[in-house]
Amino acid sequence: MCWTLRGLTQRHSSRRHPQLLATIVALVAVAGLAASCAPTPAPPANAGAGVHIDTNTPQGVRAKQVMDMLNSDWPIGTNGVKTMAGPNMLDAITTTMDGLWWDRPYTLTAVEIGAGVARLHLLSSYGARQDIDLRINDQAMVTRFVVTTEKPPIHSWQDVDAVLSRTGARYSYQVSKVDDGRCTKVAGTNTTESLPLASIFKTYVLYAVEDAVLAGTLSWDDKLTITTEDKKLGSSGFDKLPAGSQITVRQAAGKMISTSDNMATDLLIGRLGIHAIEQALVHAGHHDPASMTPFPTMREIFAIGWGKPDVREQWKKASTSQQRGALLQEANSRPYEPDPERTHAPGSAYHAEWYGDAEDICRVHAGLQHNAVGPASPVKDIMSEIPGIDLNRSDWPYIGAKAGNLPGDLTFSWYAVDKTGQAWVVSFQLNWPRYHSPNAGGWVMTIIKQVFAMLPNYR
Repeated sequence: MCWTLRGLTQRHSSRRHPQLLATIVALVAVAGLAASCAPTPAPPANAGAGVHIDTNTPQGVRAKQVMDMLNSDWPIGTNGVKTMAGPNMLDAITTTMDGLWWDRPYTLTAVEIGAGVARLHLLSSYGARQDIDLRINDQAMVTRFVVTTEKPPIHSWQDVDAVLSRTGARYSYQVSKVDDGRCTKVAGTNTTESLPLASIFKTYVLYAVEDAVLAGTLSWDDKLTITTEDKKLGSSGFDKLPAGSQITVRQAAGKMISTSDNMATDLLIGRLGIHAIEQALVHAGHHDPASMTPFPTMREIFAIGWGKPDVREQWKKASTSQQRGALLQEANSRPYEPDPERTHAPGSAYHAEWYGDAEDICRVHAGLQHNAVGPASPVKDIMSEIPGIDLNRSDWPYIGAKAGNLPGDLTFSWYAVDKTGQAWVVSFQLNWPRYHSPNAGGWVMTIIKQVFAMLPNYR
């Protein structure tokens, strides 16, 4: 993965057009007026930073405009971006700025203004240091928009905590050695705090599949039938098949882990039955299986957290399995209809998620691998189809992975075996009260990769 976003670059002449400056300033003022229509405007770009952007040049004006747009509660759109970018740059800059906008507010820590260029040094709302490089042509339009995210240096577990504690998230991480299916913690913070799992919960579905295969009640070749309602959940390709098409358990399990296929997940749950998943929680050593009883399907959680009608408050107040079960039954009784107004609203704010702690994650990974023998041996291939991290494979010959991403929630987990044969489980969970862009996940990955680099010191 590359965490540098690049726009198209054009050459610019050394000539300047000072008469354009007044026009640009006027456009910035209009953009500021539009932003004031937002119900809760964000602080000004320079609030609390003590950094002033000189707007006596076109590049200074554009730098100020970028800051004002990113920190406004008015969404980024083509109408605003076209005031500073030509048609050939409009889509690229709009896409990049929209991604950045979700991570507002930004603190301006420094600014550099040069001949036809400007560089903004920023601190995102989750603590990432980012630079935005702008190039301005003779028409005072942006011809280059490059965002670079700094990798925070990680040399110790204290560094991990120092960085994560500034994200504004509830977080947990754990690094464990695994021997004979048992986890021994090497390092971690908040390892017993139950936090959203996002799609890591799918490891429990795979655990139930593994149990059933070992018991002889399920075969990898068994067929699952796709329905029209199933397809509403989205899929990594299976939704393109017509209703009535069939896929195998092996195909569904592979996609459930490698591409986090939602439809495949629910097809497997439907085939196994909810009770089997609840038993898998127990067998895998989840610290509180009752908290996920009855076990919700993806369709059910999506309906509770992001569907119509809005029943999030009822779900939040449901304190017993009977109450939760009644709400899930109601959700299943009506067609799934997502609410587009809540696309970026965290369901975890209402407990509409699957939950577990870092120790749970280690145990389910260790259990899956330990039990992957005989007819269950395909589990090892299923878990390792996509490693989810760029590591030297001569140092890490086996990497099994499962991550998750829902609004406000980022989760990562690996079962990895190093070149000495030592197995490790590494997990990270971050939970915010708001949505963050994929840029946040990329930044967290730079931390995780450095954590893996430290592990040989703890063999």
